[in-house]
Amino acid sequence: MFKKSLLTIAVCGVCLMNASIGLAEEPIAEHKMINGLRYYETMYNAKPSSEIMKIKMGSRSENVGGHHEDLKEETEGLPMAFRPTVNKDEAWILDSINGALKLFKAAKLKRYISLKEFGLIQDFAISKDNKLFAFLNAKTGSVYVTDDRGKVKSSFMGYASALSIEFTSNNDLLIVSPLSRGVVQVSNEGAPLGIYEADQSLSNFSTEKGIWGIDCFEPTKAKLYVRKGSNVKVVKEFVFDKYKDVEYKAGNIYGIDASGNVCFGLIACDSNGIIYRDRLYRCTQDGKVLKELDVIDDPILSPELPRHRIACPDGDIMTFYCNEEEYAIRIYSMK
Repeated sequence: MFKKSLLTIAVCGVCLMNASIGLAEEPIAEHKMINGLRYYETMYNAKPSSEIMKIKMGSRSENVGGHHEDLKEETEGLPMAFRPTVNKDEAWILDSINGALKLFKAAKLKRYISLKEFGLIQDFAISKDNKLFAFLNAKTGSVYVTDDRGKVKSSFMGYASALSIEFTSNNDLLIVSPLSRGVVQVSNEGAPLGIYEADQSLSNFSTEKGIWGIDCFEPTKAKLYVRKGSNVKVVKEFVFDKYKDVEYKAGNIYGIDASGNVCFGLIACDSNGIIYRDRLYRCTQDGKVLKELDVIDDPILSPELPRHRIACPDGDIMTFYCNEEEYAIRIYSMK
C-alpha cells in the first residue's frame, strides 16, 4: 500500500502532466473544455464551487499578498494556506507574503496575527478547542506553537521541507515530513512521539481510530484506510473501471467534519489528461458514504501549497481561486 513517493500536486497538474506523457497517436475522447480543463461526458453535470468572499491582492492589512508583493519570489505568488471556521462567511488565510495570519469575515478583516518574527510560514493549524495555533516554517524546519493571540508557548526545529501540519484531538501535532519518510507525531512542545513511515497516501488528519489515508496505487481501485500504529485497516474501496485506459491519478483526505465523518476526494483521467471523475465524498468512519459529488475545479497549478481543499465543520469543502488581482474563497456544498 505504501509504495508511492511523497508528492503534493494540484488537480490540474495531475491531469496536465498525464496528458504530456500520453501517446500522440492515441485517439482523444470527446470532451468539453471548462475552466481550462478537459472533462469527459461523465462530468458534464458536475457542480462548480460557489464564491464566499473575494479579497484584493496587496500589502495593506485588509489585503493578501500576491506576485507583486513577493519581491523575493519565496512563494507561488499567493497565500500559502487557508482554513474555515464554524461560520461559513469566515476563513483564516495565511498571508505568508505579508507575514500575517488573517481572519476574514465576508471579505472584511476581523483579526490579525503578525508572523514576521517566524520567517516565511508555509502552513498553520488550529487545535480543536481553538486555543492553540501551530505554524510551520518549512525552510528553516521550525515549528511555533502559540496561543490564539500569537504569543509563543513553545518552538522547536527539525522539520525542514515538511509539507503540512495538523493537530490531533489531544493537541499533539502530526507533520507530513518527506525527510522523515512519512508522518511525524510530536507533542505541542516538540517531544517526539513516533514516525509513521508512509507515502503521500497517508494524510495527517486523525480521529480516535487513527490517521486516515486514501490509496490510489491500483489504477482502478482506490482504498480509504485508517492506520493506528503499524495496523492498517481498509474501510472502503472505490472501483472505477468502466472506461479503458482511465485510471485514478490522485486521492486526498480533506479533513474530518464536526460529526467525525471523513471528507476526501478522488480524481481519474485518461492518458490524454481528460478528467472522467473529480468526486468529493463524505464518509462515516465505518465506511458508509453519506454524500458524493462530482465537481468542476478552478485550476491553480501550485504544487508547493499544503492543500488545495479542506473540509468545513459542516462537511462542505472549502477551496480557493486567485488571479493577479484577487484571491477568492469558494465552497463546494455537500448538502
